[in-house]
Formats: sequence, structure tokens, C-alpha cells
Amino acid sequence: LFLTATPHNGYTQSFTSLLELLDDQRFSRNIVPDQKQLAQVMVRRLKTDLTDKDGNRIFPTRNLKALEVPYTKEERAIHRKLVEYCESREETCKGSGTRGTWFINGLLKKRLFSSPAAFASTLEKHVAALEGRREEKATPMEDRILRKAILKAEEDYADDRKAEDAQLEALEEATKHEVALTDDEQTMLKELRSWAQINKDRADSKANAIIEWIEENLKTDGEWNDRRVILFTEYRTTHEWLRQILVANDYGGDRLAILHGGMDQEKEREPVKAAFQTDPKESAVRILLATDAASEGIDLQNFCHYMIHLEIPYYPNVMEQRNGRIDRWGQKQKKVNWPGAAFECSMSLVGLPCPATALSCARATVPPTWQ
Repeated sequence: LFLTATPHNGYTQSFTSLLELLDDQRFSRNIVPDQKQLAQVMVRRLKTDLTDKDGNRIFPTRNLKALEVPYTKEERAIHRKLVEYCESREETCKGSGTRGTWFINGLLKKRLFSSPAAFASTLEKHVAALEGRREEKATPMEDRILRKAILKAEEDYADDRKAEDAQLEALEEATKHEVALTDDEQTMLKELRSWAQINKDRADSKANAIIEWIEENLKTDGEWNDRRVILFTEYRTTHEWLRQILVANDYGGDRLAILHGGMDQEKEREPVKAAFQTDPKESAVRILLATDAASEGIDLQNFCHYMIHLEIPYYPNVMEQRNGRIDRWGQKQKKVNWPGAAFECSMSLVGLPCPATALSCARATVPPTWQ
């Protein structure tokens, strides 16, 4: 008997290996299971399926609302410039191996979508690696090293700083054997760097929208009310960037709590959790700024039913892990609220496919797997 509340990673091999352990006569690893056979051994219950004896839902309803953020003309222009740069690099590097180019472009786009600070740090790493690149074509051994670096960058890390470091190391490795920049690409890269350096410490339109939301929802007549919100971000760079912005706008001090993977479990994380789970009349904290280190194994539902995702996670199960911090047993409110993450379909602005998650499209209740 297998019981789990955690979704598997979506890969056929992972799912079928579990089925093979359960019954190796019916199922084999990597073989897509027959639906009739599967129905005999698997029972799936969603929170929306669970009711009490009177037919009332046990878990709260999710109130999903996109927090629309109209980017400025300057921000839209820099998004387009990055798309142009990435498309040009893919064309320039065609025929010389595109694994590294795709990884670099994808990471640059994701980081720009996250924050100017995250984009600036990644772009500088890319530029430094370009300046130290080698002219010769990569050897088979170096190709294997690159594949290993990319796989390492995609692993799960308890410390999000280590995760970010692994991504930047893979970026550096991928850039080593990139084809030299064309004159047009050098011009585009110079423009991107100039914008990033000027704006890396500034609030962008997304940060301003979050500040406006906090002012409208966590305050009544200018005074803090009893509501709380969790702000989730993937990157420590963005985490620190937004922390500084919140502090600069008088949302720091006892009102702001921080969670990230570099914190000691007992000495630092537990006191933050305890303060956030305490009645707002006794605990001053109203905003919890967290990385994905807080997306698993922690209850935050006692006095919070608002959550904002600064970026749409690349993997749908990460989204669900985050949501489960407040959409869980013990939530007192009948509705839990997600007022963010669409940001005017920002994924398309940086050339990434829109994942159409529940946060960016109310028609979807479960985020589909996407690449």
C-alpha cells in the first residue's frame, strides 16, 4: 500500500517505477500503464473531492486572480531586446551545438522575468564567460561536462543559494565554447547590460504592483490590519532585491519575516514559522518573503490565506507545493487567495511559452506540464 500527499515529478519512468514496486506482474518501468489496469490499483482524491457528512467541502475554495502589471515602454523594450538577442544567438550558433545556447537563453529569460537584480547578476556572468571563451570546438569530454553541469543546475537543493550558484556555473560552462558574438549581438548585449546595471537596485513595475497590493489589502485607513501574505520567489537574488524594496517602503522591521534555504532550521526558521502562525493580535509580522525552501514541510495556514508568486515556477509541482502551505488542513477561511503571478502574461514578453497555470488563467485548475 502506497499513500502520499506529494505529487511525483511527472516523468513516466518515476510513475511506472512506483507501479512496478506495487505490482510487477501488471506494470513495468517505462511502459505506459493500461488505464483499466491502473484503475484497479490507484485511487486519487483531490481536495475538491473531499466533503463532510453533509456534503460541504472540507478544504477552502481557491480564489485565483491575476495581478495585472502593465510594464512600462522601457521594460517592454528590454524584454524585446533580450528576445532579439536570444534569437540571434540561436541562429549564430546553429550547427555548433545548441544545448548550451538554449540553456543560456532560457536562464536569461527566466531571470529577467524574475527581477532586474537577478537578470543583472546572470548577464554579468554570461559576459565574463564570453570574454574568457575559447575559440576551439568543444571536445566530447567537454560536452559531457556541460551536460553534467546543466543536470546539476536542475537538481533540487535545500539551500537556494547553492541552486543559484549551480545555475550560474552551468551558464559559465555553456558560454565557454559559444560562437563569438556578431557586431549586432555585441551592440544588443551592451544595451542589455546598460539597462541591467541602471535598474538592478530599483523597483520595477511588478514590485510596485506588489507594494500597491500590500497597501490596499494589509492596511485599513493606513493602519495594519490582521491580514497576512506570503510572497514566494525562486531566486535568492530576487528575494534580497525585494526585501530591500519592502524595507525602503516602510514594510520592514517586525512586519516583515524572511525564509530561505540558508537559514538554520531550529535557530532561525522555526522562530519565523512560530511568529507567522501566531495570532496577528499577538505577533506583528504581516509579510513573509520566502524562497522555495519554504514550499515544503511547513504549515503557514493558521492566520494567512493570501499568497503571491513573484514568478511562475518552471515545474507545476513546485507551484502546488507552495500553494499547499496555506491550502491545507487547518485553514480557517473558506477561501484562500492567490492575487498574483500573471503580470500581464509576462512569460510571452520574454519569449517563453505561457504555462497557463491557475494563477495566470482562471480556466485552469491544475497547471499542465510544460517545457
